Formats: sequence, C-alpha cells, structure tokens
Amino acid sequence: MSDTDLKQLPESQEPIVLENPQPSPNAVIEVLPPVLREIPHTRHHVKDEQLGLQIRDMAKLGLGKQSTALAARVTPYILEKYYLDEFLEGQADMQRGLAAKAVSEAMDGNTAILLHLLKTKLGWSEHQTLEISGEIRNVVSSKPLTKAEFIQRYLLQDGKEGDGE
Repeated sequence: MSDTDLKQLPESQEPIVLENPQPSPNAVIEVLPPVLREIPHTRHHVKDEQLGLQIRDMAKLGLGKQSTALAARVTPYILEKYYLDEFLEGQADMQRGLAAKAVSEAMDGNTAILLHLLKTKLGWSEHQTLEISGEIRNVVSSKPLTKAEFIQRYLLQDGKEGDGE
C-alpha cells in the first residue's frame, strides 16, 4: 500500500471537541444492519506454491471447496481458477487412501465392508423374490360407485346390513 492509496483528510487547525460525549439515558440508539458489499476478485493473483500445498492437504482431509477457500483465505473463484489441480489432487489422495483402507479391512475379514465393496464396486446384489398367494376378491375399478352400490357391496352381508359383528 502506498500513501496515495489512502484518502488523506485535509488537516484542520482547530481540534475537534465533543460537546456532550455522554448520551442521555432516554436517548434512542438506532442500530443499522451491516452494509453488504461484494468482495472484488483480485485481478492479479500470483500463484503461491505453499498455498497450493496447503489447499491440497485440506482437500486430502475431506474439506469441500467452500471450506477450503475460507480456511486458505482466498475466494472460491481464486481457488477454482488457480488451485483447482491441487484441490482435486488432494481429493484423489483422500479417496485412494480410503479405498486402500476399506480393501485391507475387507481382506482381513470385516464382513460389513466386504459386502459393501461387493455391492458398490462389483455390482453384486441380494435378489429377493416376493411371492403373493391367495385369492383376489376385490377388483379396483376406475368407475365410481353409487351410494346404493357401496352399501350393497361393503356394508350388507348376506342380505343384512352389517354392523361389524
């Protein structure tokens, strides 16, 4: 930053004196919400190798893009533009490590992980067949019943009006 970057106030000869520095107890203080401003994207960002290694390590730990950008103190735009390769490399390292650990656990006899790997990676599935037997008495119809047809079909049993007995 140079001296010309900061706006200089004109120097006044008289010192500023506050007449009543203590607010009165009945004074109403208005609190305004913060003014949201857009964070401008840096025009001339220079890629930093140390920052790239840190981003790779954070992605290796499983952080997402937004969290990694926040932790690295860069915008998500800068992360995607300059450090996307490092981020993806870190994610690939994490996935490779998890896959190796899962395979070694499965080979050591962990049945749950073995079944998960068989189902997700090799397409194995447990097919279950559901067999329904019996007689179908009611047929679903799209034609609505009249009140008399409904009473005849569902409420009358053997010519008598059924009362649930």
